[in-house]
Amino acid sequence: MTSSIIGEVKDFLRGLKTDWPELFAPPPKPAAPPRPRRERPEGDLVRVFRERADHYAPILGVTYGRISVKDQRTLWGSCTPEGNLNFNWRLTLAPPEVLDYLVIHELAHRAQMNHSRRFWEVVEKACPDHKVHRRWLRKNGRALYEPKRP
Repeated sequence: MTSSIIGEVKDFLRGLKTDWPELFAPPPKPAAPPRPRRERPEGDLVRVFRERADHYAPILGVTYGRISVKDQRTLWGSCTPEGNLNFNWRLTLAPPEVLDYLVIHELAHRAQMNHSRRFWEVVEKACPDHKVHRRWLRKNGRALYEPKRP
C-alpha cells in the first residue's frame, strides 16, 4: 500500500515537473554581500595634486582630465592617453619641490607622450631644477615607503 502511494506521488510530481518546470528550477544564488568600501585618500591628497596641476598646467600650455591618488609600488606617477593623471600618495611625504617636479613631469606628457629631448624641454620650462629633484627621488624614494599610510 505504501509503495503504491509513493508511486502516485512520484507520478504526480513528474507531471508537475513537465507542466510547470519553473517550480523545479534551482533557487537563484544569493547575491554576494557588498564588499566593504576601501578607505581612499581621495579628499585631501587629490586636492594637493589638483592644486599643483592647476598651477602648472597653464604654464605648460596643457590640460588634464581626472586626477587619482594611488598606492603604487613601482611608479611615482603616470599620465594616460586620455589625459588622466595618477600619482603615488607617498609623494606627499617628499619635499614640496619634488612633488611639484612629478606633477610637472606628468603634465609634460600631455605635450609629449614620451621621454624625448622635447619632453625634457617642456619639463625644464616649468622646472629648471628637474634633474636635482629626479636625483632626490632616486636617492631617497625608498625611504618614502617606510612610513605607514595616512
